[in-house]
Amino acid sequence: MSETVHDRRSTVPDPSHTPVPTSDAASRVVVPPPGGSPSSATVRAAGALLAGGATAWAVGTLVVGDAVLDGVQVLDTVTGLAYVAGLVALVLVLRAARLTGNRFGRILAAVTVVVLAGAFLVNVLSLGYDHYDEFPQALMALDACWPLGQLLVLLVGVVVAVAGRVRGLLRWQPLLCGLWFPVSTLAQIILGPADSVVVSAAWLLLAPTVLGVRLVLRPRDLVS
Repeated sequence: MSETVHDRRSTVPDPSHTPVPTSDAASRVVVPPPGGSPSSATVRAAGALLAGGATAWAVGTLVVGDAVLDGVQVLDTVTGLAYVAGLVALVLVLRAARLTGNRFGRILAAVTVVVLAGAFLVNVLSLGYDHYDEFPQALMALDACWPLGQLLVLLVGVVVAVAGRVRGLLRWQPLLCGLWFPVSTLAQIILGPADSVVVSAAWLLLAPTVLGVRLVLRPRDLVS
């Protein structure tokens, strides 16, 4: 009887002798990062929105010129909508690629999108008016989303640069996009409304448009 019991126990595998994968086998195991990364198609779409919106608004501001000071201009307003949509796409794809760094950067990106959505709404609603002084109080208050949204885009660019999760020029290009607001504001103070339009348009073409084109042509740069 004891021999039978001993034989049965000998057939039960000992957990302590379970084979351990070799380092070579373990090296083949790929654990996907939490949350994943945006696809190349998503990055290309964001780049197209950014490049198209920035180019459209640059052309629109050059055509309208300082006439925008006289009242709401449809061309400037509509092309401004396209630009804001491009900025929203950029911030969302930067957040999705986890280039905004830690929890603070992700929250900042989310807040930026919300404020930019307010700026988008301002442009839509302003199409119902001829002059800015006709805006109701609520719309005038919402209009603060425009400068605030641009400042938040600048902060997102700073966060991306500090996080340093991409290298080379791409690390700084979101920051260059965000610098449009302080550069154009400074140009308006120094050069006046007419000449500052040229500076503003040039910055739009050299910063967000160039970044957008890069994302369209080389989307893997953002997620590799």
